[in-house]
Amino acid sequence: MLLPETHLDPENPKANYKKFDPSTLPETDDPLVIRRQIEFYFSDGNLPTDQFLWNLTGGPENKPVSLKQICGFKRMRRFQPYTAVVAALKESEKLVLEGPEGEETIKRKEPYVLSWESGKDRKSRMAATVYVKGFGDETATTQMDIEDFFESHGKVMSVRLRRTDPPGNLFKGSAWVEFDSKEDAEKFVNLDPPANWKGHFLRVKSKQTYTSEKSEAIKAGTVKAGASKAKFFEGKTFDPSTRGRGGFRGRGGRGRGNGNGNGQDNRNKNENGEEKKNGFKSDRGGRGGRGGRGGRGGRGGRGGRGRGNQNGNRGGRRDNGPPVIKATNDQGKVVENGNGKRAREDDTTTAPPAKKVDAKTEAAAAA
Repeated sequence: MLLPETHLDPENPKANYKKFDPSTLPETDDPLVIRRQIEFYFSDGNLPTDQFLWNLTGGPENKPVSLKQICGFKRMRRFQPYTAVVAALKESEKLVLEGPEGEETIKRKEPYVLSWESGKDRKSRMAATVYVKGFGDETATTQMDIEDFFESHGKVMSVRLRRTDPPGNLFKGSAWVEFDSKEDAEKFVNLDPPANWKGHFLRVKSKQTYTSEKSEAIKAGTVKAGASKAKFFEGKTFDPSTRGRGGFRGRGGRGRGNGNGNGQDNRNKNENGEEKKNGFKSDRGGRGGRGGRGGRGGRGGRGGRGRGNQNGNRGGRRDNGPPVIKATNDQGKVVENGNGKRAREDDTTTAPPAKKVDAKTEAAAAA
């Protein structure tokens, strides 16, 4: 297996080691090569992860794109003359060429279908992807050379070279190769003997196997976890370094309040809007946190730690039995009563009607 001999230079941390340079390739008017390149741009393997093209086409909207704009891409500049590109696309089975001469546009014959509608979700894409190592050091044409290599091993959706984090971008000597199906991927993994590159066997395993082994190695401390990278997919950017849904951190954080979801601070009020006495349950955070579901932090949060009360209890939680409700008069003084009931005669306001249990007790006393 060929291994890269180039390594990051600690003395030059800002160096960029990326050597990809399609301008080194000779000009060509080969219609097969032209079609393959442009069809790749609009393919299911590239379009949902290509933010620039996704925005141009609108994804499922399938907006036509100027062919001259496509021909301005670095990889396309070697396809000359422009009329050769037009002629090649007229024979495409996947793309539609429209517009007057010199102002042609290109779009897919079949609009892109979002993964959740087509069933080709991220899990199925992973099942069709393999990890391949052993390509050695990068040259200006390594990307194209590897793409050509895999043409004889089934229908390939994309080939992505693995690199170190920017600004280095050093080729690791390995690549992710996404096949059209899980079956094609498994067929390549199970080749015996393994596929070889420039006379050396390649190391091949499924992406699922690779990621599982990498995860275990990180847990064991034998491999250091790399920095998480934000990834664009179907119009959204997913950042693995953040937690929670939609790239937001957490489910609401430390939680303040009663989980009413509107972000209001009602932690010390009862259902009548009155200030809670010490006997009322206080400030347990709840699911709302700072904004409840859909508030500031993704789904809002499960309340977490809460702010607690001032006597050191966590989130107002009491561990000494159920809360004791004590009555007070209008001066705020606690009124003790032998039978544990509120002393209505001490109230300065009109007393509410007696509850049924009170009426029965008074009737029994009168008897």
